Amino acid sequence: MRYLTRLQSLCSNSQHSRLKISHLSSFSKSSKPLQPKKTNKPPLNSQTSYIASLFSDITDILSVDNATPDKIPSGFIISSESHLKTPQVGEALHSCPQHVRTNVSKDEPDISPVVHQITEIVRAEKGVVSMEERLENSGFLFEPKVVEKVLKRCFKVPHSALMFFSCVKLRQEFYHTTETYNTMLCIAGELRDFGLMEELERDMEINSCEKDIKTWTILVSQYGKAKLIAKAFKVFDKMKKCGFEPDVVAYRLMVRLLFNAGNGDIAFEFYKEMAQKEMALDLNLYRMVLNYVARLGNVDDVHSIVDDMMKIAQIPEYDVYSCMLKSFCVAGRIREALALTQDLKNKEIPIDVNYFETLVKGLCMAGRIEDALEIVDIMNRRDLVNGKVYGIIINGYLRKKDLLKALAMFQRMKETGYSPMASTYTELMQHLFKFKEFQKGCELYYEMLERGIQPDSVAITAMAAGHVRRNDISKAWKVFKSMEDIGIRPTWKSYSIFIKELCRVSRTDWIFKVLNEMQASKIVIGDEIFHWVITCMEKKGEKDDVESVKKMHRTCKTYSQEGEEESSNDASRRRES
Repeated sequence: MRYLTRLQSLCSNSQHSRLKISHLSSFSKSSKPLQPKKTNKPPLNSQTSYIASLFSDITDILSVDNATPDKIPSGFIISSESHLKTPQVGEALHSCPQHVRTNVSKDEPDISPVVHQITEIVRAEKGVVSMEERLENSGFLFEPKVVEKVLKRCFKVPHSALMFFSCVKLRQEFYHTTETYNTMLCIAGELRDFGLMEELERDMEINSCEKDIKTWTILVSQYGKAKLIAKAFKVFDKMKKCGFEPDVVAYRLMVRLLFNAGNGDIAFEFYKEMAQKEMALDLNLYRMVLNYVARLGNVDDVHSIVDDMMKIAQIPEYDVYSCMLKSFCVAGRIREALALTQDLKNKEIPIDVNYFETLVKGLCMAGRIEDALEIVDIMNRRDLVNGKVYGIIINGYLRKKDLLKALAMFQRMKETGYSPMASTYTELMQHLFKFKEFQKGCELYYEMLERGIQPDSVAITAMAAGHVRRNDISKAWKVFKSMEDIGIRPTWKSYSIFIKELCRVSRTDWIFKVLNEMQASKIVIGDEIFHWVITCMEKKGEKDDVESVKKMHRTCKTYSQEGEEESSNDASRRRES
């Protein structure tokens, strides 16, 4: 088993402080961080010449008309959701795998009516008679299986679940089981009450209640979701020391959380151990691993992962090579992407529109738009071009800040009969507003509406921001609110952009209105937005308004902390009892 000692520098993001781990037995001292493999690269001129030659070969090969438009080979129609999806802990509570469930014989009595009636008591609003009294007077027999099911049904009312858990714990001749503790650990984790989670763990030890593999997996998951990486790893390490071999779910959780936290080198070590144990990832996790290794330029490792995807996970060849091509393109490894395309043709693997789109996008991201256009010409001859492909080229020009060429391509696209996507309109509008071409940006927005293309929240927010920059705030707000007319609920991101633009033009009179709207919509405003607003008002010298915003900020913080305080009070009452 091979891990990395570098985990000792992992951070707990919630506390913004480094958690030092002095030594973890599962990590080998000889382990080294993953580094890009050193290869003897040819001189730049030689390498450029090689890529140009390779690209020429690719265009010659692709020009042969043997590809099928937008068609996946037989047996290869598989979505990303189809591959070994990792269940979330919340899902596991309500739909456990069959082998985890307790086998119930046909003769065993149906406990559903009892569970339903107890759940009604637990979830009932507070009245004159306390929950404890109502449970006592109910006359029901509280068996562990009944308690477990009631807790699961109270997952969305966690504080009631906590009270019920404590009540039955005090009853004579009742002892919580591993299953009831597991459910309670899930609920505590969702509340972010990590003190309660630790208390539940201690309680299990005191009452000699054995942890099972699900207990450990829940702990890893809940700490991971809170980005307490070092804590999650300690649990993972302790699980192994206690004689539990982590299952595929635990490994996937660790790989995902480490990649999301930017610890790709350690995540890759976990992946390699999984591969040795012939454990499979889901397709999205394989993409993460491929993207990470491709960025490092470790082509041998990329091929090794591809082999694992086909042999261990049994993912069809088409999907695997599609992921491989995307990883090279995302990493800007155009030489490797072209070489792969050549290899696919040699293996007589059909190259469909998805492969072409990926290659075009990769070339555009690398700034090689002329080469991308050659691929588009080949696609045109095969009738594979669509609005999405033109959108990729337009995005490529906008990345290079070449608005004129982007608009020219946009016009050519429409003249040839292709309908632009909403995202293409949005990107052009954003750049036109940025270059103070407000009228042209508005024309694009109304053209999009006339074509029957429904704008999304990003497009509407961009249009509203354009009006704010013109200081036409009433019109901007009307456009912004039009989201609700088409069934779109404005997001925090949409509000934040609108407020940022208001700060830019110093329209503090409107800022209060938007902040109040966010509160009414129950959207957490957050410290970042308050910081922008306070800074803007301080620059204008509006002292009274600054105090009003600070008061609103304090109020928002108080409301957000109420749940945590209530949870802490519940925990204190349990300790006292």
